[in-house]
Amino acid sequence: MDLLKVLEEKVAGLVRRIKELEAENVKLSAENVQLTAKLETMENSMLSDIKRIEELDQEKALTRMVVDDLIKDIDSLVENNGNHE
Repeated sequence: MDLLKVLEEKVAGLVRRIKELEAENVKLSAENVQLTAKLETMENSMLSDIKRIEELDQEKALTRMVVDDLIKDIDSLVENNGNHE
């Protein structure tokens, strides 16, 4: 009879452990959903930031070209004024 009682206690312990693991699984699944949503938000933000950086790089290149052209024009004007004097 003692063997039956020991077996019964072990089975009850296993049932409790299964219930604990199921509860932990539910908790981890919910946490996984939250982390997945957070990751998606961060990825979208990062993609947006990358796009903005690319736009700023293009603006920077365009600005540099315009400034270079202005400097050439100013140099040309200064040269022409120097030749007329």
